[in-house]
Amino acid sequence: MLQRKQTLFLLLAAICGALTFVFPVDSFVRGDQGFVFRTTGFFTREGTPVVDAAAKVPFAVLLGFLSALLLAIAFMYKNRARQLRLARIVNLLLLAVVVFLFITDNSIRAYLEQGGKVSNSFGLSAILPLVMIVFTFLAERGIRKDEELVKSMDRLR
Repeated sequence: MLQRKQTLFLLLAAICGALTFVFPVDSFVRGDQGFVFRTTGFFTREGTPVVDAAAKVPFAVLLGFLSALLLAIAFMYKNRARQLRLARIVNLLLLAVVVFLFITDNSIRAYLEQGGKVSNSFGLSAILPLVMIVFTFLAERGIRKDEELVKSMDRLR
């Protein structure tokens, strides 16, 4: 049953999770210095890691795990109850990742503002976890509708 629309939503959410490794979360400019905050860490524009403002949460590990879990959930179509439960758990974890991502972004900005005025521009990886939440929610809704349809068919027998 891989042709269900919720499978498509789960696969799209997993692809969005993989794309967070490609794009930056936020780019900062302080004077003539440039910094980039990615899910893999905090770097200067040249690519050297900034150790003083390292992220406390391993976003790359979390988003990689959640993307892999979303792929696994897509193939659990025979057990809709487990699929639904895991999709809800992933959605809650994604919500926590988004909150910690923006908290970390604000703390990096505060760290950089100690050396002068900072301007920033959010990247695509700041939005992709939110898109993952929407796709997971839509998949959750589709799984729930499938479960209700199967239960109604069982009543008719």
